[in-house]
Amino acid sequence: MTAAKGRRSSPDKADRLALRISAKDKFALELLAQKKGTTVSALILDAIRVPLEQGLTIIKREGGVEVEAYIPDEVYDPLEPDRIVKLALIAPEFLSDLEQVIWKVIQEDPAYTGEDGPKFKAIRDRWESIKSTADDLLKLHSS
Repeated sequence: MTAAKGRRSSPDKADRLALRISAKDKFALELLAQKKGTTVSALILDAIRVPLEQGLTIIKREGGVEVEAYIPDEVYDPLEPDRIVKLALIAPEFLSDLEQVIWKVIQEDPAYTGEDGPKFKAIRDRWESIKSTADDLLKLHSS
């Protein structure tokens, strides 16, 4: 059983996802949602939850024991700098090219890393500068 089973995040009303489907499929979703006594959004979230969990579960060690962990539970943070650093630490394969360069900039500067790992406050305080440096590096060294 994954760490995310049974957990539901509470969606912010401002978070939206546009989905293009035919009018007939939209009507079918509305009918099914009505039949089940739920919303179309809830119906779709229920349908994609298992594939999300299966595709985004990692094995990590906690106290010498291997446990399954759902990457979004481990990484998500409302602050972009913290979220990118946590993703780099837990699942770097999911970083975009720009995020990989941002992570390099952070790792290469002792002001942002210590013996205990990343210095989140220092990274947040200099986030715009870090992003600008990473963007410049990417432009300069991309083919």
